[in-house]
Amino acid sequence: MEIFDEDIFDDDLYKLVVTIVQRGYADEVVFAGKSAGAKGAVILQGKGAGSSERKFFGFRIDPENEVVMMLVKEELVVPIMKAIYSVTDYKSSARGMVFALPVSYVTGMTHIKDDEE
Repeated sequence: MEIFDEDIFDDDLYKLVVTIVQRGYADEVVFAGKSAGAKGAVILQGKGAGSSERKFFGFRIDPENEVVMMLVKEELVVPIMKAIYSVTDYKSSARGMVFALPVSYVTGMTHIKDDEE
């Protein structure tokens, strides 16, 4: 099999659900996503840049965030986003934001294919 053999690409409709929350809340996001059908997630550490930075005794304090990414089938996007938003909305201490991005092709999702068979 060649590395760019078209058979390795899954053209089912996937979306990337991205959630940005305050540091320490990523586990809540993952739990909510999994309870709504997500198979897993990737958690990245981030540092915010913008109007939310603060100063403390003259030192700048950059807000620290966690970015949770879940690659899911299109039919699961809305239930997963609702579940995540219910625990991380802007009124909660997580001060979360969740959005979905389209994904054209996917490879390496064998764990999802194995579960379906």
